[in-house]
Amino acid sequence: MNPVKALRIAAGLSQDEVAERVGVLQGAISKIEMGHRLPSLRMLANLSDALMLTDAQAGKLARALMAESGSLKAESGITVLVGLSDALGLDDDQAGRMVRSLINTKKRTQEKT
Repeated sequence: MNPVKALRIAAGLSQDEVAERVGVLQGAISKIEMGHRLPSLRMLANLSDALMLTDAQAGKLARALMAESGSLKAESGITVLVGLSDALGLDDDQAGRMVRSLINTKKRTQEKT
């Protein structure tokens, strides 16, 4: 089972509820759960928040999505995240914190401009 779907079901949420929390259309969540697309780093951070994941769970989710992504790998920032995490020897908790930190830094930079 797709890791996003498994986490969503475990949280007792519908695709619509997750989509609303993430700020995307339900179809985007469906495509991720069917393995037709990978979430962007921003969406991964928002998914992690919507599903109330710890940093370690967010890092584990990124790695699980990469493991099952096949040809989608080249199209996603998750590829860079997991590659960098592995190169630096980061555990899941550190990788999850890195995602949230990157997104928060980008948000602060955009707010300043």
